[in-house]
This record gives sequence, C-alpha cells and structure tokens, in this order.
Amino acid sequence: MAAEAVGMVQVLGYPAALAVADTLVKAAQVTLVSCEGIGAGYWTVVIRGEVADVNAAVRAARSLSGHAIISHQIIARPDGNLEQVLPIVVPQQPPEDFLL
Repeated sequence: MAAEAVGMVQVLGYPAALAVADTLVKAAQVTLVSCEGIGAGYWTVVIRGEVADVNAAVRAARSLSGHAIISHQIIARPDGNLEQVLPIVVPQQPPEDFLL
C-alpha cells in the first residue's frame, strides 16, 4: 500500500470532521483511514487512495464553506516506514467503529 497517497485534513469541531469525512469519501475513490480527536476540539481526518483521487478529495473538502478547516496535507507516495510509525494504514474494521 506504500504506493497509495495519504491525505489529511485538520478541522475544528466534531461536526466539521464528520462533514469533511463525508465530503472526502464522496468526492473521489478514497478510503477513510481514521478520524481522530487530537485535543482542544481539533480533529484530523485521514484518507488513502490514488494520488489524483486524494488530491481531488482534499480539494473538495477545502471548498466546504462554513467549516473551520485548519490545515491539510497530501503525501503522494509515503515511505513504507511511515505505515509502521503513523496511523495511516487502512483498518480492517468497519469505519463506523472508529468514528463513534
């Protein structure tokens, strides 16, 4: 899976995280990897997919109006070592298990 891109969008607030996650997966053929609360109301939504799909999905999320998008990042071809250290591997459980 190291050939797949990683996209991350950081937002303020859980409702914004849900809206961004919804937009990301509807905008392109990407997989939702995680939606993590990182403290003080900030959430990071992580996706994986082909480079063009991840770019399109993150672009669509950035165009959402009314949501506090703090930052975003796309890593086109992450090194395999990142998967061992960071939570960017596609989980085996259904996405709703880690969103609740």
